[in-house]
Amino acid sequence: MNFHDVHTLQQALDVAPPPRLRRAQDRAYHAERQNRLLVAHEDERVMAEWRQQHPEDVSYEQAYWARRREEEMQRRRAERLDRRRRKALALSQCDVVKNGGETIFTSDDDRWEDMWLDTSDQTSEDGDDDDDDDDWE
Repeated sequence: MNFHDVHTLQQALDVAPPPRLRRAQDRAYHAERQNRLLVAHEDERVMAEWRQQHPEDVSYEQAYWARRREEEMQRRRAERLDRRRRKALALSQCDVVKNGGETIFTSDDDRWEDMWLDTSDQTSEDGDDDDDDDDWE
């Protein structure tokens, strides 16, 4: 339901139909959710008030998270570089063996598996790397 003349939560609650609560368990769950919503709204109000009263803390916090993001980006760059080096070494050893040479790896060395490493730069900004295999279906 979209009402164009409703601008507040209270107005929306006034025009919305009552929830369909058939069991006592449903009513208890609904009451708990409503209480959590009220707590969340109060928390947001208090935090907004605090940000107005303490702008220096807000700037410190923003600087902290900017520094953490930069450190995380540097860590990811280093990991990607390490994967690229490991993959390049494994592929070079494959070429050595293919050309009849002697490899530095033993036959049961785990470094052989490094030739299959993903070295793409397609990682998300927020750190949620999608490693699930949904596209295999």
